[in-house]
Amino acid sequence: MTAIPKPRIEIPREEIRSQSQSFWTQLAWISAGASPLMAWRRAARMSVADLARESGVSPEIITAIEARRHSPSRLELVALAASLGLSVGDLQD
Repeated sequence: MTAIPKPRIEIPREEIRSQSQSFWTQLAWISAGASPLMAWRRAARMSVADLARESGVSPEIITAIEARRHSPSRLELVALAASLGLSVGDLQD
């Protein structure tokens, strides 16, 4: 018996960014040990480059924050949260 492939459904980015739409995806990444920033970025289906372009925070800094090698400044948190449509508290460990 051959499995029937599921169709890929494209969801507008604005809808993906809403917390209610991405809650379960975000929860899965957090449960797997990801940083909140990585979990929300992936739930929003954004690459590091996409988030860097929208937030003005360098890709290297984003990667370091996600790896927990860099403690973000308040300005970095505000820019990242705004780009993801979140509050600063959503990104804090």
